[in-house]
Amino acid sequence: MHPITHTLITSQRSLLLLGVVAALLLIRAIARRRRNPRGLPLPPGPKGLPLIGNLFHLPQYDNSPWEGYDALCRQYGDMVYLDVLGQGMLILGTSQRVSDLLDKRAAIYSDRPRIAVNDLMNMNWMMGGMAYGSIWRNNRRTFHQHLNHNVTANYHPIMNEERNELLRQMTSRPEDFLQHARTYFGRSAMRSAYGFDDTEQAEWHISNADQIIEAIGHANTPGRFMVNTLPILRYIPSWVPGAGFQKYFQEQAVKNQRTVEGPFEEARMNMVRDKRSPHHSLAAALIEKLPDLNDPTYPELKGIAMNVCANVYVAGADSSVASAEALILALASNPQVQKKAQDELDRVVGANRLPLVSDRPALPYVHAIVKEVSRWHTVLPMGLPHTTSQDDEYDGYYIPKGTYVLPSVWAMMHSANTFERPFDFIPERYLKDGKVDDVEIALFGFGRRICPGRHLSNDALFLFAASLLAVFDIGPSRDDAGRPIPLKYEMMSGLVAKPAPFRCNFTPRKGKVDVVKQEL
Repeated sequence: MHPITHTLITSQRSLLLLGVVAALLLIRAIARRRRNPRGLPLPPGPKGLPLIGNLFHLPQYDNSPWEGYDALCRQYGDMVYLDVLGQGMLILGTSQRVSDLLDKRAAIYSDRPRIAVNDLMNMNWMMGGMAYGSIWRNNRRTFHQHLNHNVTANYHPIMNEERNELLRQMTSRPEDFLQHARTYFGRSAMRSAYGFDDTEQAEWHISNADQIIEAIGHANTPGRFMVNTLPILRYIPSWVPGAGFQKYFQEQAVKNQRTVEGPFEEARMNMVRDKRSPHHSLAAALIEKLPDLNDPTYPELKGIAMNVCANVYVAGADSSVASAEALILALASNPQVQKKAQDELDRVVGANRLPLVSDRPALPYVHAIVKEVSRWHTVLPMGLPHTTSQDDEYDGYYIPKGTYVLPSVWAMMHSANTFERPFDFIPERYLKDGKVDDVEIALFGFGRRICPGRHLSNDALFLFAASLLAVFDIGPSRDDAGRPIPLKYEMMSGLVAKPAPFRCNFTPRKGKVDVVKQEL
C-alpha cells in the first residue's frame, strides 16, 4: 500500500475513533442533562483526575480512615462528593444531613451497594447487604417479629446462664478477659438462634462463624480488594496471575453456605429427635411455623428462616465483642465512673444476687455507661454504606442514582457541637433528672436500615457491664514494682473498629465470689 494511502486510512480511522468517543461523551452528557434538567451541581468535593477521579483522595483503610473522611468534611463542608473510577460517593458529616437523607428520604436512600466480593463469597443471606426490596423486607419482617423489644426477654435465661459461666471464667483466668467476652456473646447468640445447649456443638459452629466474620471484615474494608473498585475483575479466572482472590472467595463461599444451612438443619433434627433446648430459640420458633414440605411457599420460608438465624450471630457478634472490650478499657481508665456504678448496683441489687436485665430501669447510671461506650468507641466508624435508588435533588444539589452514601458516624459521635468534651468518657451526658435519655445510638444504623437485632445486643451488653461491675474492681495492670501501667485508648482500623490490645487487672469485690458460686 502506498504510504500516502496508508496515512489517509490511518487518519480516517483516528477521526472515526475520536468521533465515536465524542458521540459517547455527548450521549452521556445529554442523559445526565435529562436526569438533571435544572443543571444542579454535585455536592462540593475535591477536584479529581481524569479517569480515576478522586481515587487518591480516599483515606487509607489502615490509617484511621474515619479521621480522613472527617478532614474532607471539615475542608469542603458537611456533605462531600467524591468520584472514584466513575463511582459516586457522598460523605455525610453531620447528624442533620443523615437525618435529612437516610431518615426522612429513606425511600430513596435505603438500598445497599452491589459489592463484588459479597457476590463472590455468596453473601446474599446477610440482611445488612441485601438490596432494598421485597426479599429484604420479608427477611426483616421475620427478624423483627421474633427479636423486637417485646420478645427479647425470652432469651434472658440463656444470657443469665452464659453470664454465670463468664464470671466463673473471669474469676479463674482474668488475663483471658477478651476470650471470655467473645465466648459470652458468641454462645449467648448461638444458643438464642439455634438452641444449642451442648457446649461442643455450639463451639464448633461459633468457630466456623467467626471465620466468616473475619472474612467479611477483610472483604468489605475499603481499598483492600481491587475487585470492589473494578467489579469487572470478578470475571478473571483464578489461574490468571494476580487473581488469587478468586480461590480465597470460593473457599469463603463454601463456608458461608455451611454457616447458613448447617446449624439450622442440626436444630431441625434436634427437634425431630426431641432433643430441643428447654429455653426459647429462634430456630425452634421458626421451624414450628414452617408449612408442609409440599407447600409451594416452603422453600422461600425456610430460606428466610435460615437467613434470619444466621444473621443473629454473624451480624452482631464481632461488634458486640468490640463494644465489650472498649467498655472494659473505659472502666479501667475511669475509676470514678466505676465507683459510682458500683454504688448504684449495691444499692439496687444488693449483696446476695447478681444483676438482671430487668434491673435496668432501676440502674440508670449503668445504663448510661452502656450508651456512652457505644458513642465513645464507635464500632462502625463509617456505618454501613447506603445507595441511592433514584436521582435526587437536595439542598440545591444533584445526587445521582447509584451514589454510595457513607454516614461519618465517628465524626458525629465526636462532634464538639453536639457533645461537650467528646473524647472523654462521661456517662452523665445521657442522664437527665435521674433518667436515661434513651435515644438510639448511631451504632445501629439509620432509617429503614436500622439494625432489627439491636434490642438483643443491648440486653446482652447491659448484662455484661452490670455483672462485671457488680463482681470486680477493674484497673490498670501493674509493673514489677507494683506501679500501674498507664492505659492508652487507640482504635484499630477495620470494618468493625476495635480498641488496640491492652492489659488490665480484675480484682473480685468483697463477698462477690461467693455470690457467683451460689448462682452456679
